[in-house]
Amino acid sequence: MEDVETSFQPKRREAAVAVVLRPYLDTAGQADAQILFVRRASYPGDPWSGHIALPGGRRESRDVTLEDTARRETYEETGLDLTGAPCVATLGAVAPRTIIRPAIVVRPYVFRYEGEPTITLSDEVVEAFWLSISQLRHPDAWRDTPLEINGEIRIVRGFPYGEHLIWGLTERTIAQLLERADLDALIK
Repeated sequence: MEDVETSFQPKRREAAVAVVLRPYLDTAGQADAQILFVRRASYPGDPWSGHIALPGGRRESRDVTLEDTARRETYEETGLDLTGAPCVATLGAVAPRTIIRPAIVVRPYVFRYEGEPTITLSDEVVEAFWLSISQLRHPDAWRDTPLEINGEIRIVRGFPYGEHLIWGLTERTIAQLLERADLDALIK
């Protein structure tokens, strides 16, 4: 995972997330896709409590690859079985940018999911929703937003969703996806 965004890399745990693309036609009949997001449950001591995220988590010994981790965690958190969904891309690994976050490296995998999904939330997730690529590509969608992080106000790049904000590792993952020259081919 040599493309991690930090220069100092103590021993880090590995994790993976799934960017689940569900192709569909928009109201104008244009090919588009939706991405599955989750809102994590709040737990004391969990640095990502209540955050909007992509389904995923830490690698376990039973996971042969990190792609297996992304598939397993998606199923555990949302009930969405990615067994038949092809992995169409792998994005660059991301890591937390603050010292107080866990020493972890997250690898995003992009899956193409066909059909109507049934979502069953685990106790780790309180909400799941789909946002379209066209919504996320809108010029005014992303903006610098003040956010309280560990008692201090910081300006972060984010995508407002209701009363929540998509930011941090998830924002950087989605930014990578939206910058791909082959994104339109991935969603068709």
